[in-house]
Amino acid sequence: MIQDPSLIICHDVDGAPVRIGETVKVVTRSEDGTIGQRFLGKTGVVVGFVFDDPATQYPDDPLIQVLVEDLGEDLFFPEELELAPEWARNRIAQHRQAVRTGTRSDAERLP
Repeated sequence: MIQDPSLIICHDVDGAPVRIGETVKVVTRSEDGTIGQRFLGKTGVVVGFVFDDPATQYPDDPLIQVLVEDLGEDLFFPEELELAPEWARNRIAQHRQAVRTGTRSDAERLP
């Protein structure tokens, strides 16, 4: 039996960039084309969090599951949603890049 190490959570998580039930808007354009065209610019509701790699993503860097009425659900990175000040989205993006390159951010070095 193959076990999936992902965490799929449908309740609020302390440290996550949004809360369950919060209304968010998908960005209006996708630089890399990874967002489905039908979701661009649409408003939806946060219904869950997916942590593909919990050791590096939990709690502040989840994929955010958003339900858009009449379109369904999809997963988005925090920076693909209008949900937080730009400084917060930049911090998350920097964290993700640090994880990819194997370096640790200043926040991760704190006890």
